[in-house]
Amino acid sequence: MSTIIRDLWPEDIKSEEVISPQAILEYQAKRLEARTNGRLAAHVVRSAAKDRMVLGFEVESPLAGSRVRLFAAQHRLDFEYPIAVIPPDDSLPEYLRERVYRPSMAEALAGAAYRVTSSGEWVENKWVASSPAEFSKMVQDVLAQRAVKATVLSLLSRAASPELPELPPDDANRGQP
Repeated sequence: MSTIIRDLWPEDIKSEEVISPQAILEYQAKRLEARTNGRLAAHVVRSAAKDRMVLGFEVESPLAGSRVRLFAAQHRLDFEYPIAVIPPDDSLPEYLRERVYRPSMAEALAGAAYRVTSSGEWVENKWVASSPAEFSKMVQDVLAQRAVKATVLSLLSRAASPELPELPPDDANRGQP
């Protein structure tokens, strides 16, 4: 009887598919510049902390003099994967949020009367990627967030006002000086 030995490695481990997180972000920076015809510039800013490397994804409007960090990613100093994406803080004021949580009267009263403590719980971090494919998907998800799109479009609107087309005169003003 012969034994068949199979390849047990995951499908996403192939040399042609391994891209560093920095290369993925730099490519997206170039794509944004191309999409905006150079009106926005994007940068990947590397900074080393004591125990990690942080890659900040920043977008600027050179004409408006505005620069904003859209999000960041961080990994160990010695390895690029796993990598954690740090999505933008949803710091929109309440009147601009699409959804707002309103506590019930009982919740509001209970919160004011006493503090509930917990012994702790495991929470899954959905923003950690262990491969280039997972990281690319997370970057795509971050770039599609409402806060990120709104920030980019705001910077773009400040970059340069497009020429407005000539409006035809309306019928009421025809023939009048």
